[in-house]
Amino acid sequence: MKKQVLQILSFCLAVLLTVGLTSCGKKGTDKMLDVTAPDAGQAEEAEVTEEEEQPQAGLNPLTGLPGYDTEKYKDQKLIGVVVENHPGARPQWSMNTPDVIFEYEVEGGISRMLWLYANLDEIPDRLGPVRSMRHDIVELARGYDLFFIHCGGSKFAWEKVKTYNGTLAEIDGGYHPSLFYRDTTRNTAIEHRLLLLGNALRVGVEKLKLDMTTDSEHQHIFRFEKEEDAFYPGDEACNSVHFEYSGDYTYTFNYNDETSLYEANINGNPRVDDQGVQCAYTNLILLYVDMEDMGTSSGHQDLKLEKGGKGIYAANGTYEEIKWEKGGDEDMLKLYEPDGEELVLNAGKSYIGLVRSTQSAKTEIS
Repeated sequence: MKKQVLQILSFCLAVLLTVGLTSCGKKGTDKMLDVTAPDAGQAEEAEVTEEEEQPQAGLNPLTGLPGYDTEKYKDQKLIGVVVENHPGARPQWSMNTPDVIFEYEVEGGISRMLWLYANLDEIPDRLGPVRSMRHDIVELARGYDLFFIHCGGSKFAWEKVKTYNGTLAEIDGGYHPSLFYRDTTRNTAIEHRLLLLGNALRVGVEKLKLDMTTDSEHQHIFRFEKEEDAFYPGDEACNSVHFEYSGDYTYTFNYNDETSLYEANINGNPRVDDQGVQCAYTNLILLYVDMEDMGTSSGHQDLKLEKGGKGIYAANGTYEEIKWEKGGDEDMLKLYEPDGEELVLNAGKSYIGLVRSTQSAKTEIS
């Protein structure tokens, strides 16, 4: 609702400027804009319909940022890559390249990530380390209709993949080794060295003749405000957010006023990529999810994504409480305002943490 109010105010202001000014340049031009003023109610309805049914051309569907070739990538699947977060895997290669990062808890209190890219051309030369899938993230990938990349998986994850009868497009590093590379430059265990090769992946997808098509709904899984219309999601200040997946995986995101980004720190140290650059995000989102131990010797966990839950959305130094829903395997995970309207994000990269509900009390916002 607040976004619609802003749209109406912006429209009215544009009409007043057009009527009251005799010359108004825009980016170096001195020509007047030809504005025809329809009924205000009709204008609001037209804008909402266009925003919902016709995503803006030239905008990256995962960041809302301009400069994106929407015609070239029309109806192409989003890409999801499973990346590990064990201390032996840090700093991860190309950690700053994903458009969106989902992070979630797996067995033993460790966390793992799903990196999202808007298209194959965004995949860097080396990315990873790539690790095995868990059934919860298979459900997330199926709901978003991702092109899903991993190396192996738990038995529960493979059972999920089989139930989809080939409807989940996925690449397993164990079956396509030519698309990956074992790094030898670090003194770390072999399981922390598997890197996805962007150039090889692009060639491989073409040779394998994989179907990369999807529909507009699954390509535009988030809604964004225009970059020039950045907004504050709430009235409460949010200069720092501390949260925990477990005692060994604690995070603090600090807001930088100069960049308008939340800078990530893990276990008290800057979260950096393989080039030493600290990770930072426009949108910081925490989703609290119920989890159950599955009773296996390995300690597998079950994220109850189908139950949905509550969370927080922080951007531009403020935050608000939100809700989220997933539903069944084929349903997309969606974000909502408390009143039920779909959440609109600021244009930019996003970090989304799926945090165990019982850990929510440890979230500290200052």
